[in-house]
Amino acid sequence: MTTFIAVLAGLCVGVGIWCVIVGTLRRDENPRPRPASSARPFEGVLRLFGLDEGGPLHEKRRTVLVSAGIGLVVGIFTGWWSLTVIVPVMLVGLPALFRTTTTSSEVEKLIDLTAWVRSLIGVLSGGAVGLEQGIAATLPSAAPSVRPSLARLVARLEARQPIKPALYRWADEMNDYSSDMIASALILESDNRTGAIAPALKQLAESLSAQARARREIETERSTGRATVRWVTIVTLVVLGATAMTGYLDGYASPFGQIVAVALFAAYCVCLLWMRRISMGQPIPRFLPVSHGHPSGGS
Repeated sequence: MTTFIAVLAGLCVGVGIWCVIVGTLRRDENPRPRPASSARPFEGVLRLFGLDEGGPLHEKRRTVLVSAGIGLVVGIFTGWWSLTVIVPVMLVGLPALFRTTTTSSEVEKLIDLTAWVRSLIGVLSGGAVGLEQGIAATLPSAAPSVRPSLARLVARLEARQPIKPALYRWADEMNDYSSDMIASALILESDNRTGAIAPALKQLAESLSAQARARREIETERSTGRATVRWVTIVTLVVLGATAMTGYLDGYASPFGQIVAVALFAAYCVCLLWMRRISMGQPIPRFLPVSHGHPSGGS
């Protein structure tokens, strides 16, 4: 009975630490809306573990469930019940630690946006075409990172959707501060139709180009910290594997020892997450409202 209580206490400690870590992760602020009648069972439990729609682990929910099952099976056969918590954390967290950041792709996306804005300037400078026609004319030359959302914008305009809600939808799909700046300039032009959008876009393109250069330099500096996190993780795994083979970890096989092992593992994970977070950049928050606050009038 004492062993069962110790094992249960260890699992509770591990699950509690998991929930605390999940609570510190950023949630999707604009998850896909679902009808109220389609609420899933155990929605509160899923949200607690970060597996609900918009949760930080929603896309990895299958990995979490499968790894939890693997940890449970390993715990049954080895007597190390702490692995029920440790295995899912390792299988979910290690790829994130070894994965290179997406900031470089975001910089490339910003460069592609700048190139698209310059292309739009060239089309609109002559004043021979309207804003809707000018946006459509830039689609064939748009870069791959910009083209899908731009194609949807053009499709909405060709379907006679008003340009203002269509631009809000486009900004939502791009989902970054730079796209909000471009969309806001185009929205102002769609309201006023002054024909003075080209000079404003030229200044905006110069600002975006300078921002891309600055973010590339910052990304180069931060890559050193991310490499440190990866090497610390590799060395730790090698040392743990070697000590496990020598029997050094047998002292943690007792129920109390497994509780200590979970606590030490959690502290180590917190340190790695802290090192990872300080080496990652925080995106500039958007300022345009989400598109469902505006009449869509189309697809």
